[in-house]
Amino acid sequence: MHPQPPPESRWQAALRLGWLPVVLLVGLIARFGVSTYGSNYDLDSWKIAVNLAETGQNVWMGTFRYNYGPIWMYLLESLDILGGHNPAVFRLLLIACLSAVDAGIAWILWRHYGRLAATLFFLNPVSIMITGYHNQFDNIAILLGLGAVLMYGNDPAAPVGRRKLGALALLGLSLMTKHILFAFPLWLAVKQKGLLQKAVVILVPVAMFLLSFAPYWREGHTGIMAHVFQYKSYPNPYFYNVLMPTLVQSLVDAKTVWFLILIGFAFVCRKAAALDSLLLYSCVMLATTPATTNEYLAIPLIYTSAVVNAFTLAYTIIATCQISAGGDGPPLQSGAVGGVMDLALYCLCLAILWAYGREPWLRFLQKCHAEVRHQLGYPEEPPAR
Repeated sequence: MHPQPPPESRWQAALRLGWLPVVLLVGLIARFGVSTYGSNYDLDSWKIAVNLAETGQNVWMGTFRYNYGPIWMYLLESLDILGGHNPAVFRLLLIACLSAVDAGIAWILWRHYGRLAATLFFLNPVSIMITGYHNQFDNIAILLGLGAVLMYGNDPAAPVGRRKLGALALLGLSLMTKHILFAFPLWLAVKQKGLLQKAVVILVPVAMFLLSFAPYWREGHTGIMAHVFQYKSYPNPYFYNVLMPTLVQSLVDAKTVWFLILIGFAFVCRKAAALDSLLLYSCVMLATTPATTNEYLAIPLIYTSAVVNAFTLAYTIIATCQISAGGDGPPLQSGAVGGVMDLALYCLCLAILWAYGREPWLRFLQKCHAEVRHQLGYPEEPPAR
């Protein structure tokens, strides 16, 4: 028989039960509080999209500032109607909605990675500023993706039945919201047994994403192609420019290297649990991206909150400085150093390297330590048992 754990003290029980409301309250206050510093380009874009949708115009033809599938447009329109078309109420509802999504992500992290991971995510300054100030919605796509992998499960031999199809539909909704998980169907397909089953895993979410534009294609195909499929964010391929050898750069461009890395890591973590793979995907995708802006810094928080080490903590600190002093964020740090996006992405690269390549480095460091001791005349340490 296993020994029974010691009974929980009243203080421990109170701490366990009181932790969640305290974290939620502090996180919500911070999100609404940071919104009082103003807004930026993103909120103006949402207002433009809402005005176009409510006047019956095609959003993709009416503006170049909407680069996503239709789900976010439907949600924005619903919040505007619910708020009585009042801009101030609209923004409050928007922050409340995005904060609820953050809370949902924190709950999943809590259930699967522990209380610390949930706390680090919900009280993360990056998450707070992106939700409360930028009002960006990558978190909705991420929450739908998390729900999809939890429903999908970890049985690669099981055929794609009703449950897995439901999971793939959720993943399709994620892509229809914001297509940051565009390569993740491949990551799931690599795990799945059977060629036909693999094809289904890839095709269902991708087909949902493509078909979501069908009602708008006739009038808006030019705008959809230009502003969604051919959209290019700010080109800043830090990983490619610094870490790719000159020979590689002479043969392939930054976007191709990005795609190849995402494909390669699908096979690297093919035996990992689906949830762990999604967390890693968020990190790899941003670390090696050929183009990024400040709001993308919130994408890998599901990884950096669950996998805590020196590199993920450094990422949070540097990303916070980048957003709060980068020109389009709340001016929370007077005199802080902006323009450190590259350092944040390098921290992600080091976090990945540490997760998947630390054993050889640790053995190398142990050998160096033993050699230094030998040269200094210290007795050899007994081998670890």
